[in-house]
Amino acid sequence: MPALTLDRLLSSIGFGSRKEARALVRMGLVELNGEVLEDPFMELAERPANITVNGEEVPTVEKLYVMLHKPVDVECSHNARDHQSVFALLPDRFTAMGIQSVGRLDADSEGLILLSNQGDFIHKIESPKKGFLKRYRVTLARPFTEAQKTELLKGVMLKDERRPVLAREISEERVVLPDGREVDTVVITIGEGLYHQVRRMFAAVGNHVETLTRISVGPLELDATLEKGGWRFLTDEEVAAFL
Repeated sequence: MPALTLDRLLSSIGFGSRKEARALVRMGLVELNGEVLEDPFMELAERPANITVNGEEVPTVEKLYVMLHKPVDVECSHNARDHQSVFALLPDRFTAMGIQSVGRLDADSEGLILLSNQGDFIHKIESPKKGFLKRYRVTLARPFTEAQKTELLKGVMLKDERRPVLAREISEERVVLPDGREVDTVVITIGEGLYHQVRRMFAAVGNHVETLTRISVGPLELDATLEKGGWRFLTDEEVAAFL
């Protein structure tokens, strides 16, 4: 295994090629433990937990596992067409490290998005065989009836799908909106991740989703401390719960 040199470390955490990393060092922009480093080829005895680049303390993790609270009008695409890209909410170096969204949320939906640059992690969460359930809180344009609930739990046919899809669980909650209004919301749990699935399911029973927030994926719930557009790394325990 090649020695861990400073330029190799910087390149591995998204600061460009090793040549570009060397340039950062030579400009005096890299510090470790408060000391400005001058030799891009210096060998590190061990991988430091953090390194400072251009005044910013940066974790040196190579494997990215991220939770993000996606706002509305943000697209889960590197090539967003009509809105801001979700990747613009993250450090630029994450894109250089190959980060991808784990599944998607529509531009008019908000809530929990997971992102990673580890293919096995992405595949395990996206795979229907793994059975990771997803929960969404929705507000509806019309009253939600027992008949609609029964139909969703039994299963509804959606256009272009080969078999019925059903809600695994449904509950109702009363929530207070930021403007002080109290509204009834429905929390629905599904096992798939089809295009506009939740919206299409409610439309199939004669209702209409006005707002939709994803609140959990598998064992992981949206961190209530994250503001819209905010993100954090997953803990080792959270990653292990999926893997």
